[in-house]
Amino acid sequence: MKRILLTMVMISLLVIPAFAATKTSTTPSTGTVEGAATYSQEVAAQYKYQTDSKNRKVTIGTITEKFQGPVLVTSFGQSTDGSMIEQVMKRLKTVAYTYNPTATSADLGGVKTVVIAVGNSTKGLGAAGISQDQETARAKEFMAAAKKAGVKVICCHIGGATRRGALSDAFADMVLPLSSYILVKEDGNEDGKFTSFAAANNIPITLVYGSKDTVDAFKQIF
Repeated sequence: MKRILLTMVMISLLVIPAFAATKTSTTPSTGTVEGAATYSQEVAAQYKYQTDSKNRKVTIGTITEKFQGPVLVTSFGQSTDGSMIEQVMKRLKTVAYTYNPTATSADLGGVKTVVIAVGNSTKGLGAAGISQDQETARAKEFMAAAKKAGVKVICCHIGGATRRGALSDAFADMVLPLSSYILVKEDGNEDGKFTSFAAANNIPITLVYGSKDTVDAFKQIF
């Protein structure tokens, strides 16, 4: 009986680690958990913030023009950030706009400015019945059409650090090269991704302390 018990204990010690290893190996192929930053905590710790609760908005670079309507607001990633931008546009009142989170090239007719909220949300994609591949394909098609149409593009990342990640960054990388203006909630810039791009390409960028500060930023550019 003792031998049997000892044998069972030894088998359990072998099986449990093997099961744990198998479970760990099922990590999604994206390699990044939603909301996990693509930069290290050490990098974030070295970042020096320019905004705070008293200085809530900082613009780097010179805004030389006012953006014109009609404006199309859309989302790359289906996060709630797109609907937040829509609420900002409502408060402007004087600017004609349309909000379509799944806009395609067919929606660009007559549009002068496109505002794109970049930031992936697994829940948002699921609720919309859209896969990551489908969203990526739509974003690529949309940006190609926007370039051809010559519309002004505004890149908005207002979800902060929790809205950074491999797919969110991929969406941002599609939008940034065509952007005439960038707006970022500053805790989403702890690796300097957006400010570095803006400086290298002479694009004005506004850092905001909180998402609600987007209203004041947009009053400055529309």
